[in-house]
Order: sequence, then structure tokens, then C-alpha cells
Amino acid sequence: MDYLLLLRGINVGGRHRVPMATLRDQLTQAGFTNVRSYINSGNLFVTSTDTQADCETTIAQVLQAHYDFTLAFRLLARPDFLADLSLAPDWWGADATLRHNALFKLNDYDPANDDWLMAHRTTDYDQVVITPTIIFWTSTLKINFSRSFYSKILGSPLYQQTSARNFNTTTKLKTILEAPHD
Repeated sequence: MDYLLLLRGINVGGRHRVPMATLRDQLTQAGFTNVRSYINSGNLFVTSTDTQADCETTIAQVLQAHYDFTLAFRLLARPDFLADLSLAPDWWGADATLRHNALFKLNDYDPANDDWLMAHRTTDYDQVVITPTIIFWTSTLKINFSRSFYSKILGSPLYQQTSARNFNTTTKLKTILEAPHD
């Protein structure tokens, strides 16, 4: 099975440094094949014949053995990622003057965050669609950004339990995951 592995909060501002080449080697040594990465922000692709649960256990062991800080992650099987991505609304990514993000729910994501988000988002400045593994969110980019709810989630449980990718990165991850590999 092909998987997308998303890490949260690495290589940002010199904190939580995780060199992708090193992590690729560590995952390969742990038994994964076709290990590749995209940019330096924790987007990896792996293949394994193990179950998803076993893969998650192995990844957690690799991260705990090699890094002295907690690395939250989400492992998405190719069909699950593509199915959720197909649920993206037409408006997500359509207007270049707006901010378009996909917030990937991490393994520790509390489903109560979905209700909290829908109750607090501003309908004037935020558009949100929630799927089983992704929250598609469009908000204002610069004008009135401070009025959007997206600008206020920093530090919230929702923010801490998701890993955001912008529209371009998310669509690139799809392209890479769909591409044939050796």
C-alpha cells in the first residue's frame, strides 16, 4: 500500500529540525520502500505491505528513537487521501485572492473539534468543509484576515491537532501520490 505521511511543526524557524534525507533513510531502514519526500516540511511517501496500524506503530517507534521532541503525524493510505481530496468543494483553491488551506487531522485529533469549528467560524470570512481526514478551509488572505476565524485558531486544540498545507502543496501531494513509482 502507498501512504502519505504528514508530520506537524518541523523545520520551522530552526526548531524541531528533521532533515528529510535522514528521515527517509530511517524509514527505509525500518522496512518501508519507495520512501520519498516533498519539500522540507514533513511530507513523505512510503510503501509497505504491513497494515496501516502496523505502519503507524513503526513510524512512531522511528520518530521516538531518533528525535528528542514529540513529532505528531498522520499516515494516510492512498485511497483514503484521494477519496477525501475528491470531497474538496469547488470554491477551495478557486480564488487566488483568498487563503486556501487543507488542515490534515493528526492521529490525536479530537472529533469534537469539528463541532467547535463549525460553531465558531465566521460565515462572512471563512468557508469550511470537513471530511474524515481533511478540513478544507478558505479565508481572507490579507484584507480582513484578522476578522476570519482562521486567524484566531493559533494555540487552540484544533490547531495543535492538525497539520496545514496550502492548496498548491496539497495538490502537489496528490500528483506525487498518483504517479507511478519503482
